[in-house]
Amino acid sequence: MRRRMAALGLIAAAALTAGCASGETVSTDDTDDREQTRFEKRADTIERDWPEVDPVKGRPDDMLPLEGAKQLAADGMSFTVTVGHGACDKDHGVHLRESDKLVIVAGWAQSKDVDFCVEQLVTDDVKVELKESLDDRTVVDAAIGEKLLKG
Repeated sequence: MRRRMAALGLIAAAALTAGCASGETVSTDDTDDREQTRFEKRADTIERDWPEVDPVKGRPDDMLPLEGAKQLAADGMSFTVTVGHGACDKDHGVHLRESDKLVIVAGWAQSKDVDFCVEQLVTDDVKVELKESLDDRTVVDAAIGEKLLKG
C-alpha cells in the first residue's frame, strides 16, 4: 500500500508539473537531470530491444496497457488510443515517447483515496498528438510490448 501511495504521489506531481488535465498526453523528455520514470526506463528498453520485447509484469497504474489504437489522422500527426482505467480513478492519460523508428505509448491512471470503490474497468479515448508525422514509424504499447499501429 505504501508503494502504491508513493507511486501515486509521483504520478500526481508529474501530472501537475506537466499541466496535465484529464485525458491529456504526457510527453517524456530525457533532457533534464531528474530520475527516469518507469515509463521512460521501459521506453529505453523498447527502443534498444525492439521487436523482441516482453510485457511488463502486473498492471502498474503508471503504465497501463492500452485497449487499442485507431483513427490515425490524415496528416499523420495524431491518433487515438483507448485507455482502460478504474471507475474511481480521478485522472488518466497517455505517456508518449517518440523516436526515429518508434512511437511508444502507455496509459496511466491516478486513483482517488476512497474507502470503497467497485473494481470496474472504464475505457476512454485519448488523442495522442505527435511532434512529427507518424510516417513509417511503429506505434508500440509499452506495457505489453506489441505493435498498435504502423504508419
